[in-house]
Amino acid sequence: MRRVLYIAYLYPPIANSGTRRSLSFVNHLPDHGWQPTVLTVANPEERVCDLSLLSEIREGTQVERAPMASAAVANRLAAWCVPQSRRTAVAAALEWRLERVFQAPDEVAAWYPLAVQRGLALHRKQPFDLICASGWPWTSFLVARALSLKTGCPYVLDYRDTWRPSGTHEWEVQTRLQALLNPRLERLAARRAAAVVTVTPSLVDVIRRDAGLAQVHCITNGFEPDDFSSNSALPGQAEDGVHVSYTGVWRPGYGLEDLYRAIAQLKLAGSRHIGRLRVSAAGFKPGPAQAFGVDDVVQELGPVPHERALSLMTSSQALYLPVPLGYYAKASLPGKLFEYLGSGRPILAVVPADSEVAKVVSSVGGALRVDPGDIAGLATVLEALCQGNADGLFPLRQPEQLKRYTRAETARDLAAVFDRARSTTNQG
Repeated sequence: MRRVLYIAYLYPPIANSGTRRSLSFVNHLPDHGWQPTVLTVANPEERVCDLSLLSEIREGTQVERAPMASAAVANRLAAWCVPQSRRTAVAAALEWRLERVFQAPDEVAAWYPLAVQRGLALHRKQPFDLICASGWPWTSFLVARALSLKTGCPYVLDYRDTWRPSGTHEWEVQTRLQALLNPRLERLAARRAAAVVTVTPSLVDVIRRDAGLAQVHCITNGFEPDDFSSNSALPGQAEDGVHVSYTGVWRPGYGLEDLYRAIAQLKLAGSRHIGRLRVSAAGFKPGPAQAFGVDDVVQELGPVPHERALSLMTSSQALYLPVPLGYYAKASLPGKLFEYLGSGRPILAVVPADSEVAKVVSSVGGALRVDPGDIAGLATVLEALCQGNADGLFPLRQPEQLKRYTRAETARDLAAVFDRARSTTNQG
């Protein structure tokens, strides 16, 4: 069994779409000859955690947690200069300010020193054959590079996104320091890597360009068949209506605007069938449905545990899948796409015809595509669902194409990248 240090800031109990990719890789790698030790952050904020995720970690997995250096420094300063009764409050205030200072390459840059220190201690105790880092955050990549330089151990980088912002979304805003340093930091990290992996073919091209690389491997996200083994049968259309679900975030340029506008259009047109539609939306703060005037049709559940999200999928007649506007409309493959596919439910995909999502659902089947912004077309589909005219609306699924997107298969692909990276480094 070869040993890999898997650096994943986003790991249980942190609830994030990036968490699931690392969790699944780590859970399946031992089946392909690689024993992982996970290096992640200690004491993440409660507001970003779901403790139930801890139960999904494979039994026997070694998980090591390094704190933010900002927390350690803040606690020391508070203990040195303030009375004990005020230390907790003062330490929290200092920690926040220290993290605001250290923001390159990202807002968790203060994790770097103690993560490197912990990784070195682990390697000295029992050497690793390989290091793998998952990003975002890009600090993980710099930790991998530093550990490699100090130990001679090769490293692999797993890009879940592009390091360089596309410039089309407000959540991609960089500080001046990040804009100045990050292009150079990316090239420093990527060019020393034994291999680089990312999640879509479009991102392969972008990362080759931005990082100056000749080769980047594509390993998509996937799904766990066991999550759906007890819910394999498709639900029939309920007597009281049609249930459509969405699980995911809502942020500027990425959400349920088209769906809500289509529902509002049907209501305004006096549709006799819209009363049979029931929409469940989970993963974001409730409120938009009321703002769009569709809260009589849509139930916004807020963030929910993963098990609840799976239950919503398997109890629905259709699943709604949008993509972000701008560059990501064509380049992204949302992680929930693969769980939607694994659920076996029909997918209503509001995506461009030339997008990565359209390519996947075209090969696997089971999805009806509507162009983003085509509110009238989306309303027509919803009306047909409510009328019970869904027969033939969704293409048949191709099970043989679906297998390639299981988490076991994607982990097999990553293990093969590890094998090549290690053998190439040893030969060199």
